[in-house]
Amino acid sequence: MLSVTFAVVGAITAWFLTASNTPSYELSKDIVLSKDGIATNQDNIGTHLAEVELTTLTGGSISTKLFLGSPVVLNIWYSSCEPCRREMPVLAEAHQRYGDKIRFIGINIQDTAQIAKDFYTKYGAEFELYLDTNGRFIGATGIATAPVTLAVNADGVIIDQIAGELSANRLDELVTDLLG
Repeated sequence: MLSVTFAVVGAITAWFLTASNTPSYELSKDIVLSKDGIATNQDNIGTHLAEVELTTLTGGSISTKLFLGSPVVLNIWYSSCEPCRREMPVLAEAHQRYGDKIRFIGINIQDTAQIAKDFYTKYGAEFELYLDTNGRFIGATGIATAPVTLAVNADGVIIDQIAGELSANRLDELVTDLLG
């Protein structure tokens, strides 16, 4: 009984000590919860892409407002996400085929710049990569799970949203829709 008590106290202490190091995110008031209380992604179809500042790999910043003007396939991911690992080669190959017509952008929501760069290199991705280090993008869009892919038209309207792993066929459909 005493060992169980120490284990529980130790677990609570460890949680308390690490909780202060956990980044805080400005969550959207529109986060959707399932009937079980599990956060799911907000439906962004038909809305304008959120205007927030993202972090560049060199520590600078870029506004998502600068993504407008051409169609965009925007992928939200992180390196330890298994579906993200499986879909990254699909995105990299699509960028090779369609990159002259559609802008491909990755937004990493969890990793350091070095881990994100290493992941991109491993999977052959050469499209733009930014970091959502403060959680403003996922907070503004109500993204609660990864991966998520948004198809954004040149005017900045999200015309489709795919939660979960993106297949090559589904990505081709997105490209067709974006190119109209």
